[in-house]
Amino acid sequence: MQKLFLALSFLVFSMQASFAHGAGCACNALRPTAIGGPIITIPAYTMPKGTFSIGYGLNYLNNHRLNQKQILKVLKADEHADDNYGSLNQSLSMAWGASDDLNFFVTMPFNIAYDFREVHDGIEDLGNSIGFGDMTILAQYRFLNLSKTNLALLGGIKLPTGKTHVKSNTGETFEALNNPGSGSFDPLFGFALSRPVGSFGLDFNFLYKLATQGSQDTDIGDVANYNFAISYAVNHDHNKEFDHKHKHQKQKKLLAKIFPQHLFGKHLSWDLILELNTNWEAKPEQNNIKDNNHGGTSVFLSPGIRLAVDDNFVYNFGLGFPIIEDLNGEQGGTDLQLYTGFAMSF
Repeated sequence: MQKLFLALSFLVFSMQASFAHGAGCACNALRPTAIGGPIITIPAYTMPKGTFSIGYGLNYLNNHRLNQKQILKVLKADEHADDNYGSLNQSLSMAWGASDDLNFFVTMPFNIAYDFREVHDGIEDLGNSIGFGDMTILAQYRFLNLSKTNLALLGGIKLPTGKTHVKSNTGETFEALNNPGSGSFDPLFGFALSRPVGSFGLDFNFLYKLATQGSQDTDIGDVANYNFAISYAVNHDHNKEFDHKHKHQKQKKLLAKIFPQHLFGKHLSWDLILELNTNWEAKPEQNNIKDNNHGGTSVFLSPGIRLAVDDNFVYNFGLGFPIIEDLNGEQGGTDLQLYTGFAMSF
């Protein structure tokens, strides 16, 4: 089931790679959107040469609004702040195994950030910011595959393909930070580490986006993402990378009812996943002036589940709960994020 890994790994990248920057809080710095090995974390495993995959991912983020006390602080300081109720981001992704150790991923997001408010000399309702985001191309090169331990380098670029002139309810263009696209070429780099331990899989990745100046003379801020995940294979094992072969073992009746191994003649493989996702976002800067009410650090605890059907289709679902939010200035923060997606490999 190594081919299935493609369906797993490229979709996680599908929403992460969009690096959504529109909601004004650090939790939006890296938006996990779908499938990976496990779900959000990018694993070091690579798919076999010649494997091709396509998929769809969806991420919903629900935000707090600025409260009255925060609004008064912003007004008294004569600063600027904005927030929105949340966002719904979708992405289409493709992945290709150029070799057994080199994979390429391409992702195109469509971003919906709704019900923006701007606080500056009062409160102004700006409405929704909707449009295609920036395309991202990422390469993954596995340079170590030793005794089940895998290490891979990540590198790529975010291209300025997204919409940068969305109009608000006032008829003015949204700030660069709140548009679907940034208008900038942003390099990406990082690494991934993976190791199976019996029926468990351990994965870690680091990915950094180096922001450059884009539309409206704005640098929307660098972004760093740290992810750690542990996954448990219910009726298969992780002993051979992502070769999730069925054990065809007898399970306890309750476990077998909840996670059946076969349905309508199809082989089913299940993974229970728990991740710790840390997102950091720098303060954006426009005309050499930093915005003190954007950016910061958020840590999410993210349980999820993945279902693989035969060797070429995978579906996942997960939730993200903020357990730490250290945001710059006055921001609403996040209530919850939900991510789901599916992929097919060929």
